[in-house]
Amino acid sequence: MRLFVMRHGEAELMANSDKERHLNANGKEQSLMQGTWLKSTALSFDKVLVSPYARALETFVQINSVYDQTLSDKLDIWDAITPYGDSGIVGDYLSVLAEDGLQNVLLISHLPLVGDIVKELCGRNPASFYPATIVEIHLDDERGEVKEIKYLNKF
Repeated sequence: MRLFVMRHGEAELMANSDKERHLNANGKEQSLMQGTWLKSTALSFDKVLVSPYARALETFVQINSVYDQTLSDKLDIWDAITPYGDSGIVGDYLSVLAEDGLQNVLLISHLPLVGDIVKELCGRNPASFYPATIVEIHLDDERGEVKEIKYLNKF
């Protein structure tokens, strides 16, 4: 299975709660650019797992617009992938999806969880998860292997 682990785009600094932080203008642009790259790399997704936090959902909206809204029926908003979710639970679920034959999965979440997921699946995390960073992992029976890291801005 090809798994694309993505950190949401750049978000505003202040909001009533962390869950309510929205993407800023740059974050929307980053998400669109990464959506374009994703579409050139993975023409379709079997499932898209997204955190229920505003900035993650808005990142999905931008990517879905690049895919002409075809990802809407693939969307699964999952409370387990908020910033301090359990990477072991996420890894177990992703293993089930792989066993079920899913080929391409996109996961949109937050720091520190995105790094923890990569480490859980691959034994290490070679990525610095700047906003909108995507790590492509190929999962097999044993351990995942990082195939590509797609950065936009590193600052």
